[in-house]
Amino acid sequence: MNIKALQRAGVLFLVLVLAGGGASLADELKQPTQAEIAQQVVVDDGMKAVMKSFLSAGLTYDSLPEGASGELRAALEYWKGNKDGLKEFAGRLGKLAGSNREELLDMIRSKKLREFAVVALDESASGAFHNVGPDGLKKLVAYSGDALDDAGVRALDLLNRVEDAITATGKVPAHLANDLKTALQQLSPEQIRAARKLLSEKGTKAAVKDYLVKNPGVIGTFVDGVFVLAFDVPALLALNDAEEAAASATGTGFGFAAQTAGTAATAALGGGFLPGLVVSWSSSQVKELVTEMIMLQYDRANASMKEQWADMELRMNAIRGMLKVDELLKAGKTEAAGDYLAKVERYAVEHSFPNEGIFEKIQDLKSVVAKAEERRAANQVIARARVPYMYGFRLASQGRNLTMARAYVEEALAVLTEAQGSHPELEDRVRQVQGLIAQIDRMIAEAPPLGQATVSGPDSVAPGEVVHFEVSLTGGIPDYRPLDMGGYGLSTGAVFYWQAPAEPGEKTVSFRVKDDKGQIGEVVKSVEVLAVNEEPANEAPPNEEDAKFLHLGQAGRTDIFEITVTAVAKASYWTKDKKEDEEYIVVAVRFVNISNEEESIGANDFQWVDSQGYRNGIEQYSGVKTDESMPDTFGAKTLSPGESFEGSMVYLMPKNMNRVEFHYLKGYSLKPDLQFLFHK
Repeated sequence: MNIKALQRAGVLFLVLVLAGGGASLADELKQPTQAEIAQQVVVDDGMKAVMKSFLSAGLTYDSLPEGASGELRAALEYWKGNKDGLKEFAGRLGKLAGSNREELLDMIRSKKLREFAVVALDESASGAFHNVGPDGLKKLVAYSGDALDDAGVRALDLLNRVEDAITATGKVPAHLANDLKTALQQLSPEQIRAARKLLSEKGTKAAVKDYLVKNPGVIGTFVDGVFVLAFDVPALLALNDAEEAAASATGTGFGFAAQTAGTAATAALGGGFLPGLVVSWSSSQVKELVTEMIMLQYDRANASMKEQWADMELRMNAIRGMLKVDELLKAGKTEAAGDYLAKVERYAVEHSFPNEGIFEKIQDLKSVVAKAEERRAANQVIARARVPYMYGFRLASQGRNLTMARAYVEEALAVLTEAQGSHPELEDRVRQVQGLIAQIDRMIAEAPPLGQATVSGPDSVAPGEVVHFEVSLTGGIPDYRPLDMGGYGLSTGAVFYWQAPAEPGEKTVSFRVKDDKGQIGEVVKSVEVLAVNEEPANEAPPNEEDAKFLHLGQAGRTDIFEITVTAVAKASYWTKDKKEDEEYIVVAVRFVNISNEEESIGANDFQWVDSQGYRNGIEQYSGVKTDESMPDTFGAKTLSPGESFEGSMVYLMPKNMNRVEFHYLKGYSLKPDLQFLFHK
């Protein structure tokens, strides 16, 4: 994919600014950065890989449900910025096409593919430590990259000593706590996250958790069920937005927003772009009480304030009680929160201690409890509206598929306005959504005209061969859609599938592309359809000896399989050493089971012939990474009748060997079932 072409594409970006309870929309548009362009290229490549795997599984573009291209791309967009994750997710979609086609098609029809992407994203990263046990966390703390890290090893040792001290004596010596804080501050952000998670795991022990909760200033404490390191607190105080400060501390979030937002802070605000209503105490109030708890703990450690220790303990108990009520509200246990708050209020009345602000906070919390159920119901409405809103916003922020973006945002508006009569508090969210629709309308009206289209693809093809051409386009409103023939749209143009006619000769192929605004661009290309015995221009000319072989793109048949060598490429990355005069070659092959029974085929069934006439099998453990355009490597595959599969195999060959004879042999047969020939 040509990144410079992308930069010229005129992709429009929308700047959203959050202010107060809603988001204000900026009128100015900005051009994409180099990083944003690179991310878009990765999504385009992922789209190509998915469509290629669909074709290999027998799913043609025409057989997919209407709107499949947009739905597939939308799902891939959620992985933007995570190249490896996107490639893995694209692979999952390809496997679904082969193993559970009806489920895949149903997700596309019902527009559930985006939710599948969100779930997959959650499985991949529900934090960096999804399904990581204590042993794995210890390694993450102790290692930096592939090597042991001195600071990490020291921190891990101190963590273990802290746990032992709490278990044995019920307290942590001051020098040990200070050493741990110092050690933790020397770790990388990734190591600190692992250490925090490890402390949280250790906190499942009753004795340890009880100590950490009662002594928050020593190492840290639990807030909203999440462990917070004590040295995080000064950094929280420096944040400008109190809501974001507390959210960063607690790591809380809910629903869809936690997957689409970039930080815990925006997650706690309902995704930032369509925030929910505050059901419990605001994050700033939580932060205020946690900070006071830590300050009281520091004061209690001061011997000169010994006479005030009892009062401090009473006040800390009241604060703990209010935080417990807040946790119950966040968990949806409104009735339990009300009962617990009554106990906290009774405790504050019955005990005499300096209670400045305590009773006011209790009264405020009572009003929050009273409104909790009503606001929780309103948040369920917002949660339903958030999915289409966020998808529409995502497209609008990229200046792509604005008509579709508007339709999704209108869907969100319909959800909110239908419920507004029962929940007047949704008024701000309705106004926010209406503002986004108005901004999208302006973007559509101001879109630039289409630029000149260009096309790339083969200059010559075999009769009846299906090939693809990529049309690149600038201007207008991406994504573009192919017209008049099969294919799929990209943010930079479109991919077309064209089947050559049976008659040889030069053909003029016309490619028409339509943008989201309805503007149409056109480009033509001359393609030579070769005679039956001709080879494509990029292949070596056949001779009498070569005529008995199958060549690239030509399918051969046995009683069981139809096999085609589809591509050959030189590897650009490997981990296993090789000789200077050798090179790794990747061969892509497509199989179709043409029998009436389930059959298996393996990479070891394919071998190349060296200059001495000996056959050589695949090269194992080479560490070769296949190019984006090549299918993944495989070991063996079982295919049902009619099922197809495409995979790659890696071979180690002499650099000076250009003409390669390639055999398919079933089992231990001496005579090849099929003989192929290709040139490197």
